[in-house]
Amino acid sequence: MPHINITSSSSGSNAGSCGQLVEYLEKENNLKAEYKAELWFNQGRDDIRAQEVRLGIDSNTAKLKQHEAKFYLVNISPSQRELEHIGNDPQKLKEYARGVMAEYAANFQKGLGPDDVKWYGKVEYNRGYKWTDPEVKQGFSQRGDLKSGRQMHVQIIVSRKDMQNQRLLSPLTNHRGQGKSAEHGHQFGQFNRVEFKERSELAFDQQMGYRRELEESFRYQNTMSNGTVQEKAAIMLELRQVEQTRQLQLEAALRQQMEQARKLELSLQQHQGIEREQGRSRGLGIGL
Repeated sequence: MPHINITSSSSGSNAGSCGQLVEYLEKENNLKAEYKAELWFNQGRDDIRAQEVRLGIDSNTAKLKQHEAKFYLVNISPSQRELEHIGNDPQKLKEYARGVMAEYAANFQKGLGPDDVKWYGKVEYNRGYKWTDPEVKQGFSQRGDLKSGRQMHVQIIVSRKDMQNQRLLSPLTNHRGQGKSAEHGHQFGQFNRVEFKERSELAFDQQMGYRRELEESFRYQNTMSNGTVQEKAAIMLELRQVEQTRQLQLEAALRQQMEQARKLELSLQQHQGIEREQGRSRGLGIGL
């Protein structure tokens, strides 16, 4: 599944200006010529500069107290297989990010659409090793070394206030809406992060025509990490059934290929027999 997580920030506090985070996310641009810089994007544009991002987020904080969160960071990281499926195309990844933010808006259960959320995203192409990575702990790599393979991902800074600078949108709230009235959710806010990830995964599959195997789904990974013993047993049984079905399909495809090869070989033999017969006929005609 595309790895999607929401945090307060990857650089400093999110209770003040987003300037430090914007500067951090410009790190790849600092190594490029100005005309090659990767620009920011949002729901409708692909040509946004870093200064506009900072001003856009920092000016959208009406009635928030000094110590309160002003923005959040959404990380969207497709797997190697998913990136291969989209041809490692940054434009396709941007379109998927827009789909994710549409799911983000809808998940608050406030009747919000994608144009009601103020956010800015940036495509990044590299990832560095962290001190928590096994490769660093085992001494195979050093902190900051670039990881190999496809590492394209999107970082999104999203305002805590909606586009009109009125409603609070807090994705890290503990209110998920279960057992609560619509009025409660509208007043206090709700955000079901599990449902958000499930819907975002479905959005990728539908947008990109991706056929997802059970073992790479969020449902499988979440169950194996957080499920009960019974839930883990149930999904392992489901996985075995899926693998058995897959094996039967592979065997059927192999039999079909073998049958086609046999028919082709028989056809070639018949064709060669006809050619030999015609050759003998021509030889007899010349002899006469």
